[in-house]
Amino acid sequence: MGARGLVLLLLVGLAPLPATALDHIKLTVPVFSEIDYAPFYLGTDKGYFAEEGLEVELLGAGGSVATPALISGDVQFSGSPSAAISAILKGAPLRIIEVDRDRPPYQLWASDPTIRTLEDLKGRQVGVVARGDTHENALRILLTQHGIDPNTVLFTGVGFGNGRVAALKAGRLPAASLTVEDVTQLEGSPAVHEVADVGREVQMMVGGIAANARMLGPDRPLAIRFLRAIVKGERYMRAFEAGTVDAMLKHNPNVSREATDAVYRLMVPTNTSDGTLPPPVQKEMLDLYADIIKLPRDKEPPISAAFDFSLLPEVERSLAGWKPTP
Repeated sequence: MGARGLVLLLLVGLAPLPATALDHIKLTVPVFSEIDYAPFYLGTDKGYFAEEGLEVELLGAGGSVATPALISGDVQFSGSPSAAISAILKGAPLRIIEVDRDRPPYQLWASDPTIRTLEDLKGRQVGVVARGDTHENALRILLTQHGIDPNTVLFTGVGFGNGRVAALKAGRLPAASLTVEDVTQLEGSPAVHEVADVGREVQMMVGGIAANARMLGPDRPLAIRFLRAIVKGERYMRAFEAGTVDAMLKHNPNVSREATDAVYRLMVPTNTSDGTLPPPVQKEMLDLYADIIKLPRDKEPPISAAFDFSLLPEVERSLAGWKPTP
């Protein structure tokens, strides 16, 4: 080989390799402003998804839209795991693969001065985001725990946003289930009062990730990569308040820093430590949704048909010693 050929060979060897295409996946979130979804934003902003060879498209969609898309394969992961359970009970091949919160960050507030206890809710209208959502289900569990038939309460879907807060302030709703963010908007409203702190008494699945069952089979490597990025985001969220709040404000510019700081301090410390639910709570979730769709308890599938947390130990082992940086 001549000198010129050798130089050309060396130049070829030094040329940058073509960029590897990222795997494009879709992930739905029901509400962009809730702090539970900060790991999704951090996965993008901190490059955790890219490190796993993923390009994630975040789509705003409630459970009624996300779940059919998950079944069809139009989206790969859903941030509406509660909505997936009803579909699972009807035979859909879905699984809950991670749970980030097992205490509902909800409080029951009333504008009607005669509503002071849970007993006072009988025959009264109570605002939730949507029928069958986690607000309603958390209250159903709470009422049942207190020996009150939840079917005696008139649950009314009001929608996302501050509709429930506005309706309470105006006296158009006797009572409503509110998030921590909602409660911050009630300052200076003496006509409303707290009836119950739901999260103190109820343990249930609130937030997490649902996936098609094939993510535990043929597509397991993809699911591992996705969850690894999510766990990195969760570790960052727990370690760095300011950076997490920055990410929330970047993706939700109409939310105030003060309110986001307050929500962070109240909610992040209560996240699940390992992304799972105890088996008795898994069973309680199946029972709850079976009752809602009027499925006899003896027709329920086993909890393994709804919950599969087997990916998480693999993810944790692969991230042993990994720590986020600011």
